[in-house]
Amino acid sequence: MELSGYLFKALNMLWLWDIPLWMLGGLAIGIFLGALPGVSGVLAITLLLGPSYYMPPLQAIIFLTAIYTGSVYGGGITAVLLNIPGTPAAICTGFDGYPMTQQGRHNEALGLSIMSSAIGLFLSYLIVFFLFLPLGRLVLKFGPAEMLMVVIFALTSVGMVKSEIIPNVLTGLFGILVGTIGSSAYGHTRGIFGQMALFEGIPLIPALLGILAMSELMIMIERPFVISGGVRPKQDIWEVIRGMGSTFSYTGTVIRSSLVGLVIGLMPAAGSTIASMVSYGLAKRVSRDPDQFGKGEARGVVAAETANNGSEGGAVATMMLLGIPGSVTTALLIAAFMIHGMSPGPFLVRENLGFAYAVILSQFPIAALLLFVAALFVNYFARVIYLPTRILVPAVLIFAVVGSLATRGLTIDVVIMLIFAGFGYIMKKLDYPIMGFVLGFILGGLVDKELLKSYLMFGDDLPALFARPAFVVLLALNIVSIAWPTVSAWLAGRRK
Repeated sequence: MELSGYLFKALNMLWLWDIPLWMLGGLAIGIFLGALPGVSGVLAITLLLGPSYYMPPLQAIIFLTAIYTGSVYGGGITAVLLNIPGTPAAICTGFDGYPMTQQGRHNEALGLSIMSSAIGLFLSYLIVFFLFLPLGRLVLKFGPAEMLMVVIFALTSVGMVKSEIIPNVLTGLFGILVGTIGSSAYGHTRGIFGQMALFEGIPLIPALLGILAMSELMIMIERPFVISGGVRPKQDIWEVIRGMGSTFSYTGTVIRSSLVGLVIGLMPAAGSTIASMVSYGLAKRVSRDPDQFGKGEARGVVAAETANNGSEGGAVATMMLLGIPGSVTTALLIAAFMIHGMSPGPFLVRENLGFAYAVILSQFPIAALLLFVAALFVNYFARVIYLPTRILVPAVLIFAVVGSLATRGLTIDVVIMLIFAGFGYIMKKLDYPIMGFVLGFILGGLVDKELLKSYLMFGDDLPALFARPAFVVLLALNIVSIAWPTVSAWLAGRRK
């Protein structure tokens, strides 16, 4: 069958009255759970994976992918309003989103994040639609050495986001050290102090809840309201809509971030967190006024939100083409495909290409519906910033404790959250760059794994690395990324 035949079959499969209802339901669930710190779309998909067995295959996959989309966006809501990312992918959103809230520009920031998320999702799937099969061949060229270069690029891109090179490098290296606690690739334990609950490493969700959410709550309780200085702007849906429209003033940032999100999403084990970090760092580097980033720069919100949702198209394409999950969420989607008798990878392309294209085409109306569902949701949810902190902090604290227990149900996870909360509070009070540590911690295990694989493959033949074009390109990008702060400072001095 020709490609046009598969597309016609895909459109015919989507021509069902209940498909929009599953899209709306998935988006609503995903946005709500994504906005709750620690309770991400992973939990929702995990809980609904069993019931999806009783749903028709296409409706089940569309429902779960809509939850995926909603949760990735929803994490940015609390990052903007409270500086508490609902998901790790929203960390960079809070860099400029929260300063905008403190300046009374929360409606604008929320509007920017909504439109950026929808455009990033739409553009990434549009490219996947036209390049579905060629992209699969591109992904196969990325091995451990290339993945290591991608991780290093993420570290250098965002680790220097505030131009504090030495503190960021030191905290980032310490984060990598903490991120490698647990068992090594050979099964040896490192730094677990006899706690077998840490055998697989420090759990990500409790640690991030502590260092990002709890530490922010400890600082927030020191003032009566989230917005200081007596500023009390009104919540206005029309201001949110105007913020959505202003996204088109940053067309270059949107297109660049969508491409970054797609490419990193295509890479196995990279995911939306790395995509948003690389995109944010790149946006700062190419900006004419990089010092404004971290102080309420709209381009920072656009870059982060476009990339983290843009990565979905790449991650789902890799999952369907190769059967390789790029994250826990896409691993669950693989399970959903298998529940309905389809195996992602070459067999899916060979035997169910029409179904694969139906999944891709369904994401375009999901991107459009995201605009309406998200705008309606934030119009009411954003009012939490008007609550006194004596009410808001205990309420968020409850969600943080529940979120830390949600993954494994172990009491030690609450202890881990409290330890990281104290560490984060001290770092914030001493004005150390906390995001350098967070980035190193998130990527520490990946650095360890990919470095070991690269050494085993190329340790005795390093010149062979330079025969791999993808590695050479990524190495050049890393060199430019590391050298750019020094070069730009020298050029600025020359102009004066």
